[in-house]
Amino acid sequence: MGLDATERLKLRRIEDALRADDPGLDALLADRPPHRGPALRPLATGVLAGYLVPPALVLAGLLLHVTWLVVAGIAVCPFVPVIAWLVIRRPFVRAWTRTTREP
Repeated sequence: MGLDATERLKLRRIEDALRADDPGLDALLADRPPHRGPALRPLATGVLAGYLVPPALVLAGLLLHVTWLVVAGIAVCPFVPVIAWLVIRRPFVRAWTRTTREP
């Protein structure tokens, strides 16, 4: 028992829409692992580098005998996780995915 012509057309449209939304669908249907992007994204690298700024300020202040660098490094330490969280939550992080979806 086969599909009716209109059902085949609807099925083909659904498959095309799914392929447009997810390019890895062809790889999944072909029993291949989907292509993955780089493991560490540039934004993640920036967020992780932000955790190194306060210790770098403290170390530079201690080595150069500059008090305000030490104080600035110590003052920024509690805010690093909050700033990282705010950066991660920004909508441009998910810019690589389709954010608007037509019903």
